[in-house]
Amino acid sequence: MKHPADMTVDIRFRGFASSEFLRAYILRRVRAQVHRLGDALRAVVVRVSDVNGPKGGVDKRCQVMLVRPGQRPVTIEEVSTDAYAAVDVAVERAALTAGRDLARSRAGRRRALGRSAWKPALA
Repeated sequence: MKHPADMTVDIRFRGFASSEFLRAYILRRVRAQVHRLGDALRAVVVRVSDVNGPKGGVDKRCQVMLVRPGQRPVTIEEVSTDAYAAVDVAVERAALTAGRDLARSRAGRRRALGRSAWKPALA
């Protein structure tokens, strides 16, 4: 099982200067939210951008993409006035979505195996 600290996390900033505090915060949030997914994730890409530039307003966008082997990536986007709040919501929603998809695929495999592999003994 891959340890969350070993997972590839790519953080990109567009439209405003990157901050080491924000970068460290994003890493902590990603690792805290995706630790239970283990080997189900290959990489996490986080893009933080300023939509309106210096005009202000609701303009910090966080896009989180969870790359999963053999499946489509989960991509979630959140917009907020605060970059930290956008990161919180986007990372949490992405982890919940990927976890729900993983649970569904595991349940489907168990059902498929249960129907075909197990047959009751006839007396």
